[in-house]
Amino acid sequence: MIAQLKSLFEEAAKTVTGPLCVGFKDLNSGEAVYYNGDKVFPTASVYKIFVLCELFRRQKEGTFSFADTHTLLESDKSIGSGILELIGEGAVLSMMDYAVLMIAISDNTAADYLYQLVGPKAIHENIIEPLGMTNTLCNAEGRSLLNKYYGMTVEEYRRKDASGERFYAHNGSYFRCEEPVNKQTTARDMVKLLSAVYGGTFTDPDTDRQILDVLFKCQSMLLIPAKLPSGVRIAHKTGSIDHLANDCGIVYTDCGNYVLTMSYNGNLASAEEYESTSGIAKGKEVLGRLSADIYRVFTEHYKE
Repeated sequence: MIAQLKSLFEEAAKTVTGPLCVGFKDLNSGEAVYYNGDKVFPTASVYKIFVLCELFRRQKEGTFSFADTHTLLESDKSIGSGILELIGEGAVLSMMDYAVLMIAISDNTAADYLYQLVGPKAIHENIIEPLGMTNTLCNAEGRSLLNKYYGMTVEEYRRKDASGERFYAHNGSYFRCEEPVNKQTTARDMVKLLSAVYGGTFTDPDTDRQILDVLFKCQSMLLIPAKLPSGVRIAHKTGSIDHLANDCGIVYTDCGNYVLTMSYNGNLASAEEYESTSGIAKGKEVLGRLSADIYRVFTEHYKE
């Protein structure tokens, strides 16, 4: 099976001009295989897994309760995905509400509020460092990074977004992960984290199961789930910005389960590919097809 998967990864990489990064771990046998496993890619919203994990770790310690509430302020609002930016201030939501919105619909306002609550130092000391995620950074809030990725102010972003103009962020330094302040990771690092949560060793089995319960709520069907059979359960989080497409999670099958982390950095593709595609269209096509092929190889292997 491992040889078949390697071949699938290599064939998929031939269909694109940007870097493809894949990590796979068979949770039955513990075997893992990677393609560009140590190549750094921007997390986009995948970093929200880190925030979620640190929230649950703190709740286990008794630092706070998911029943605690926070009243939404205008100053909390962040641009991009989600709905909290669009509603009036004064809404009272629990910490669990913010966590679910952050994962289920990738709400950036919820994510930035919770990121500020836990802080980058805690994410580094309690997740990145203990798990040996040596190529991972999570040291900036989403709202500031979004501006840097596109090279414009919040006001400019909103004006351009409202007008329907196309953003242009080909080959930028943040997409190349060349900046000291960024959110970035690798397929191998994400496999480490997801394997720990799945195995109940990140915190404890019950708390880690609750983390997975929230990840099951992710509503995006664009990447890992896109071409899988109906009813397959996936605990995952997607992340995208411009032509970058990521999805990291755990796929549950009747034959056993596996960790799958995928990234296609279309912002580092050739100028021709970048200009001829829109958003994550190429990533959606390539990663969706690859995910389906991985599922087929995995299930056929265990049904033999």
